[in-house]
Parts: sequence; structure tokens; C-alpha cells
Amino acid sequence: MEILAYSHCQKHRVIYKWKINEITSFIESAHDDETTAKLSSPDFTTNGKTGTSWFLQLSLLQEPDWISLYLCRKDGNDNRRVQLSLFILDNKNKRQFLKTSCGIRDFTIGRGISKFVEIKELLKNKDDLLPNNTLTACVELTVYEDYQSSLTKISLQPPRRQITDDLKELYDSKTNSDVTFVVGNEKFKAHKLIMSTRSPVFFAMFTHEMKENRESEVTIPDIEPEVFNKLLEFIYTDKITNLDADAAYLLEAADKYQLLNLKSLCEESLSKSASIDNAIELMILADLHNANQLFEHALELIIKNIEAIIKTPEYKILEESKPLLLSKLIEKLATSIKNNASADEK
Repeated sequence: MEILAYSHCQKHRVIYKWKINEITSFIESAHDDETTAKLSSPDFTTNGKTGTSWFLQLSLLQEPDWISLYLCRKDGNDNRRVQLSLFILDNKNKRQFLKTSCGIRDFTIGRGISKFVEIKELLKNKDDLLPNNTLTACVELTVYEDYQSSLTKISLQPPRRQITDDLKELYDSKTNSDVTFVVGNEKFKAHKLIMSTRSPVFFAMFTHEMKENRESEVTIPDIEPEVFNKLLEFIYTDKITNLDADAAYLLEAADKYQLLNLKSLCEESLSKSASIDNAIELMILADLHNANQLFEHALELIIKNIEAIIKTPEYKILEESKPLLLSKLIEKLATSIKNNASADEK
């Protein structure tokens, strides 16, 4: 069983705009009295679970020659995790004097900026910052709820049905097949998409302007029906029944259709069956189909048993018809003898 734990919190975001008209007269009256003047906005909420209410508070001359702006909480004074941005909007509705704060805040008192906007700068640029003699003070507020935790238990049992099961069923039933392969006296139905996906050779056959792509029947020469049936089984399921019985023939087919995984499986199977009697035959087969893993295994077996192998009929065939392979064998043998001599000297 696997247990997954989740901790999740909700957040609630609001952008609140507060328009204050005749702002220049309000500023001038406060200057004349030289006392702190305050304005509070109507309440608003973020529609969170607690239903907390908030408001903005603007103060004049709390700091000499400055306007102060605070976010205040209407009810309750517990700490809240928030992110807030205070700013004003100009005549082009762009944010000016943006101040941002985030973290866990205690709202027993308001949170904001005591020196938010210098009055002299505000009045100097009143055409831009105070359109129609109106100050638009704003807050973008995000309030985060407390985390809620939960557990989910997941069974580690594999799903009852996997894609390989579906492909095996498709291989058996040949439902919606769109191509027929003629192999000897037998016919095999298949799907061009599956064949093209698995083999670059079939991909070229069914995607280019070739006769096989235009027709629904394709003749496959030089392969026995039972071997081609196993080839199809591997293409659809990535598995093969009784590989060892036809490994040599399947190696040839895997090389022809560039099925690298099948080729590797065939090399492993043939390597396990290698002996003094068939080592040269396997080396010739591996060389013919570029099966490097099998080739090296057969070559090592021949080198280790060279005295017995040179007496076999297969070695005579190698001498008469495979001079290049014989040259590789001799070169490998010479290297082995040299290495053994060096080891004895040490």
C-alpha cells in the first residue's frame, strides 16, 4: 500500500478601488489646521471562509508633508498570511507608487505605508495623478486560509488490464486489420499503423509512395510462415513464444526489419546454445547480420577451443569460403596468444 499525504490551502484575492473626490481641498484643510486628518473607506471582503471585513485608511500629515495609506481589518485581530499591494491609479488607469508586502501579519493595527505619497509630488502632478480632482487609492489583497491536510491510500497492486493485454488481444483477433501479408501458402492479417510504429522498414513501406502502401496485400519472401507468425507476435506484444526453437531464423528477420530488441534477444538465445560443434556456424551467422554480441561470444569460444574446432567440417568451410572471417579469427587468436605470453612473463 502507498499512502499519499496532501496539505492544501485556499487563497482569496480581491482588487479594491477607493475613489476620493475633491481631494485637493481635503489636503489643503488639513494643512491649514496642521492636524492629522483621516478617511476610512467602506468595508469589503475577500469572500473567504471567515467572512473577514477589511477597509483602507488614508491619513494626512501623520508624517509631515506625506499621505499615509493602511489596510485595516474590521473584526478580529488574529494573525493572517497575506500578500498586499498598495497603489494609486493615474489618469491612464496605471498603477503608481506601488508598495508590496507579504507574510504573516498581525492586523491588531493597520498595515501599510506611513510615507506612501509625498503631498508636494501629488499636487505637482495632479493632472496625471488626480484626474477630476479624484484620488483613486487601491489595494490588491490575497488572503491565505489555514492549511487542511488529508491522506489518500493507494493500492500497489498493478491494474487488472494493461495496454499490452489490449495489443495481445488485437494480435489474436486482428480486428480492423488493413493489410494482409502473404507468406508462403499462408496469409496473416495485421495493421499498418502497428507495423510502421515498430519497424522502420515497415514504416518506409507504408508511408512512402511504394506499391505496398497502395495495396492491401503484401508478399513477404524468404521467410517461413511460422517464423513470420512469431515476428508478428513480437511486434504486437514485445514477447515471443519458444524463441530458442527459431532463434537463428528470427535473428535474420529481426535484422531485415530492424527490430533491435528482438535481435538482441535472439543473440542471447543463440549465445546460450553455442558449442564447439556450432561455434563457427554461429560466427558466420552473426557476421552476416551484424550481430556483434553473438559474434564476439562465438569468436571467444573458438579461440578457447581452437585445437578441437580446426578438426571440424565447419572449419574447412571457413577456410574455403570465408577468407575474411578466417583472417579475423587468426588475428584474434594471435592477439590472445600474445596476451597469454605477456601474462606468463609477469
